[in-house]
Amino acid sequence: MKALITFGCSWTHGIGSWVDNNLPDIEPERYKKITKEAQASVNPALGISFSTPGAEWTKGMGGMYQYSYRSLLTERKDCVNINFGEGGSSNTKQFRRAEEYFNTDQYKKYDEVIVLWGLTSTARIELWFPEKNRYKTFFLSNNINLKKRPKDLIRKILLEDHYNHDEEVNRLSIQMQHWDDYFKMKGIRNYWYDTFNHHNYEYKSPNMIMGDKNPRDLMSNLCIEQGMKLQKDGYHYSFWAPDNDRIKFLIKKRLVNPLSVHPNKQGSLLLADILDKYVNFC
Repeated sequence: MKALITFGCSWTHGIGSWVDNNLPDIEPERYKKITKEAQASVNPALGISFSTPGAEWTKGMGGMYQYSYRSLLTERKDCVNINFGEGGSSNTKQFRRAEEYFNTDQYKKYDEVIVLWGLTSTARIELWFPEKNRYKTFFLSNNINLKKRPKDLIRKILLEDHYNHDEEVNRLSIQMQHWDDYFKMKGIRNYWYDTFNHHNYEYKSPNMIMGDKNPRDLMSNLCIEQGMKLQKDGYHYSFWAPDNDRIKFLIKKRLVNPLSVHPNKQGSLLLADILDKYVNFC
């Protein structure tokens, strides 16, 4: 049995991928309700949530996430999918989950393994909260409407005193090199991709999808395929807001839904087509 193990954020997970661009516009509150229901819904065959990290999914078992590009690739490659991608996830969380998973022998039960890893916004950080006994991801951006809640004060301190984009990209370079070496030693084929922002990494990974292109990220290349003449654009933070020209272009093309600006059913299909050119089992 072959396995496609995926890491990433909401794009990888498939938030909003069930939305059809031919559907009438959905009211924001209804969209949020359906999205929460999709994340909480339980697969009757396994008795676990469709959003459970690390669960094994096969063709036809993805619920609303069957339209995500990871699910489409799983079907095309005739394999199972073990997904750790999650809506709102940070790079820090995905590296932690990889450490936890690959420190076990679970992956060894598969005849062949591919790791497909989507790198997300650097402006996210994961912290441990003892009172909740879990980690929580914070979005760091001046574009977020900060209120007088305790978590917004934490967010403000992190953004102003402890965040530097260039240093985060440097950390990603170091971590990619580490995992490239690890997977090579383990005989595991792995691929990286920038999800919705091009990052200039000092380390040039031989496993980076579209590594020689600038921009190489999925969002930019989808825009180019759809006829957009790219100019210097702002950073996309992906917190349910059209914060740059590329995402606004994809809204007009009806390839992302206008509410959470995640790839819809048609956009996910095109992203699967892009990745499918590079992701292959032996």
